[in-house]
Amino acid sequence: MINVSNRQLVRTVTFATVVLFFSLWSIVAEAATLRLTPGTGVYTTGSSFTVTVMVDSAGKPINAAEGTISFNPREVSVVSVNRSNSIFSLWVTEPTFSNSAGTITFSGGSPAGYTGSAGTVMSITMRAATAGTPRLSFTQGSVLANDGKGTNVLTGMSSGSYTIGAATTAPAPEVIEYVAPANTPSAPVVRSSTHSDERAWHAAKTAVLSWELPAGITSVRTLLDDRPATIPTRVYEEPIRTLTLNDLPEGISYFHIQFRNEEGWGRVAHYRLAVDSEKPSEFSIALPPDADLSNPQQTLLLMATDTASKVIRYQVKIDNEPAYEFIDKDETGRITLPVLSPGYHAVVIEAFDQGGNGIIGSFSFTTSAFDRPVFTDYPPELGEGIIPVIKGTTRPRSSVLISLTRMGADTQEYTVTSDDGGVFTFIPEGSFSTGVYEVTALATDERGAQSETSAPIRIAVQQPGFVRIGSFLVSVLSVVVSLLALTALSVIGSWVLIGYLRRFRRRVTVESKEAIVMLRREFATLTATLTAHEEALLAARKGAKLTKAEADMIASLKTALTDAERRVEKEVADVDRVVRGGSDITLK
Repeated sequence: MINVSNRQLVRTVTFATVVLFFSLWSIVAEAATLRLTPGTGVYTTGSSFTVTVMVDSAGKPINAAEGTISFNPREVSVVSVNRSNSIFSLWVTEPTFSNSAGTITFSGGSPAGYTGSAGTVMSITMRAATAGTPRLSFTQGSVLANDGKGTNVLTGMSSGSYTIGAATTAPAPEVIEYVAPANTPSAPVVRSSTHSDERAWHAAKTAVLSWELPAGITSVRTLLDDRPATIPTRVYEEPIRTLTLNDLPEGISYFHIQFRNEEGWGRVAHYRLAVDSEKPSEFSIALPPDADLSNPQQTLLLMATDTASKVIRYQVKIDNEPAYEFIDKDETGRITLPVLSPGYHAVVIEAFDQGGNGIIGSFSFTTSAFDRPVFTDYPPELGEGIIPVIKGTTRPRSSVLISLTRMGADTQEYTVTSDDGGVFTFIPEGSFSTGVYEVTALATDERGAQSETSAPIRIAVQQPGFVRIGSFLVSVLSVVVSLLALTALSVIGSWVLIGYLRRFRRRVTVESKEAIVMLRREFATLTATLTAHEEALLAARKGAKLTKAEADMIASLKTALTDAERRVEKEVADVDRVVRGGSDITLK
């Protein structure tokens, strides 16, 4: 029984070991890593070195990898990236770098896949900027298995740490000055119309040099090289007074010249020629990694690369402000901008090398405002003639601009200061008059940073109660008195009008009666005249009767007179009836 149990135990342990082995092997087989090689190194400031991004597939095929590498741009900068020897042939994102942001990114793949422990993804050429221990670190990455599913099998990323030491300056070679024999010419005085200042850099690659020839000079010899105290070797048996040097090399060269007379070669003159005809190769602008965007006075990192002269002069333009010049005398690579208001700012900087060649860079950023001031104590309503006390809080020891606006009037501004606890108190000059006032606050702290404008508060200013009641009574009485006066005037006017109408009506009645009496008298006279003419006509005919036409005419005239008299009387009666309110005229 004991032997059987032992055999079962051995089989069980063996099976478990095999299962565990294959499980671990499967896990290891799917483990891929990204690394930087070399992982360490020692270099000097100003020197360049190459770092290679490698991938280890751990024995299993992979077909893609991507990642982001970060670095401190104040310590190192990227000169170039190279993928010519990469295991990947297809690139979703070409290897790119940003010296301002301090990042390098890549995303590549290969349809055929890759299996191996040292696959080159790309190489990076770095330049050491300052002494220190910079690091190149993977901040993110992935390696995809060639399994048709795109499984991410990345399990580790190895960074690089490097040591940058200050560059050592080799001792200058010993200069042995030529000692001229006695009575030989003194050193020539060299002048140049193109490179007039030996200490300055020039962009021109052609130098025109000249000198005076003293009496007795029989020969001249010259030389151009990169050493400051060389003895010239090129002899001009016929002395020359000028020389043009074409295609000068970039950097510092020296022109050497010597005169000879009958006693021999004299002292040597050395003329410095500093040439920089090419603009800086790179220029980037960035904020420091620890930049505080709430600070109104920002510092920018200026990273310019030039193969010949230094870059220390910059032309700076911020937003729409006039451009100004900045000289980096201490060669810190930093510029402190003037105080800026909160918001978006665009900076355009042109960097010049000592030869006057420029390269333009631009950068933008947004500064933020701190929290707005808050009013904590103020009277929403106020009596006229009372001076209010308004309190609020903001950053300690800040200058607070108070804007006071009476609705419909101009804005007045006052400045107060918050105490160590951030409390500020505003007491206006003089009392408020009747109306509605709006108050806002804008704070500026000790650094010059600005806050957002506070939420406005409103204060209603009214007259005292007894004054308002008196004003109300005066207003009511003024209305009542006006109404009474208007009523009295209306009554008097109506009475006068009624009396006038009565007198007018009586006059019209009398005149109407007189008009009718006169009308009847006149018509009676016309009728009598017509009858008299009729009788005279009959008398002239001596008993003969009037003709029918004459009789009809006379009858028509009498009828017309009668009708006219009746119509005129009717119209006069109508007028009188209208005036008297409808009563008829009684004619007697």
